[in-house]
Amino acid sequence: MRALLLLVLAAAAAVTPPTIFDPDPTQEGAGTLERETWSKQSPTASLWLTRIDEPTRTRFVQRRTGLDFDPFATAPGRTGGFVAFHVLLENKTEEHMIFQPQACWLHTNTQDRQRPLDYPSIVSAFHMADQPIPDHLERIRSAIFDGEVVLGPGEQRDALMVFREFDPKAKRFQVDVGAVLSRGDALAFSAFYKKRKKEKES
Repeated sequence: MRALLLLVLAAAAAVTPPTIFDPDPTQEGAGTLERETWSKQSPTASLWLTRIDEPTRTRFVQRRTGLDFDPFATAPGRTGGFVAFHVLLENKTEEHMIFQPQACWLHTNTQDRQRPLDYPSIVSAFHMADQPIPDHLERIRSAIFDGEVVLGPGEQRDALMVFREFDPKAKRFQVDVGAVLSRGDALAFSAFYKKRKKEKES
């Protein structure tokens, strides 16, 4: 089975209704929010982070990689799955701009804390499930941030950050993201989300 979700979430048998998390720009340290896109911009560099749904993620993966499958696809009979973000970096005039995805974190109010998946962790998930590695899986590296990125002046780079499904009891989560500019200054912000209350809880 090529869907990675079947492997890493195989122990979760119950089918539960999807939980909806809405952006919460009221928190201290939040980026600027426009619809689903958070951003922070300076005169010399910009950083955008957009939460995307599964169809958008799948189209992006297939377009970037040429693969005929999405390794993050949700398993049949389940809802939820991975949380995916499209990240765009722009270096306007800096000597260099460094983005380290493994320094970005998703964490919840239940202390669930994780880094985005990289290629070694994706391969490890298949190994732990005793499943064969799909052909050409290494192409996923062209769709995700898979290690440090250094941008020169005028350069742009975009890719996905994908996180595993987190603690279902969580009521809030945030993604901390940032880049380091040439003088050592940080261009950083957090994207905050809160669980939407059910109608009967309103």
